[in-house]
Order: sequence, then C-alpha cells, then structure tokens
Amino acid sequence: MNSYNLNIIQDTLNKVHPKQIINKVDNLNISMFKVKYEYTTNRNNKKEGEKYFLLNTLNPQADLQKELSEYVQDYNKNNEHRQISNVKFLDGQCLAFLSI
Repeated sequence: MNSYNLNIIQDTLNKVHPKQIINKVDNLNISMFKVKYEYTTNRNNKKEGEKYFLLNTLNPQADLQKELSEYVQDYNKNNEHRQISNVKFLDGQCLAFLSI
C-alpha cells in the first residue's frame, strides 16, 4: 500500500497554479483503465468486482488480463485469510489518457 495520503495530494494540486509547476519529466504517459472481473471467495461465493488501473502507456490495447493477474497474485500474497480464486476477466475499457 502507498504510505501517502491521496487527499492531501489532491488538495495541493487543486490549489497550485499551473505556472507554479516546473515539469522535469519528459513524456509521462498515463492511461486509466476500468476492469470488470468475476472471482470466488474463500467461502465459495461467486462475486464480481471492478478495479481501475493507471498504467504508464498511451496504448488503448494494453494487456489488462495480465495486469489483473498480477493484481490478484499480489492481493493473495498480502491477504492470506481472504484470498480470491477462479478469477475471470470479464471486460476492460480505456477511460482516459494523460500525456505530460
């Protein structure tokens, strides 16, 4: 998990004038994707979920199944008592692009 508070970052960015930001990053490309998936809980309950991924790409055809699989592996590793299984990718959609 990230140790910083996203609300503080959002509040700061909302207060800062764009001319105060000095961009030292060359071509930062970010896309936001929405992924719908189905899974089975430890108690054999079938559920559906949604996750949003921020990826460093402008490719709308990013491999979202791979990203979901990596998320599930990481989730199961960090949540031994609440693991999920039988994860099925249902749908993926590119929501936004950002290039700085």
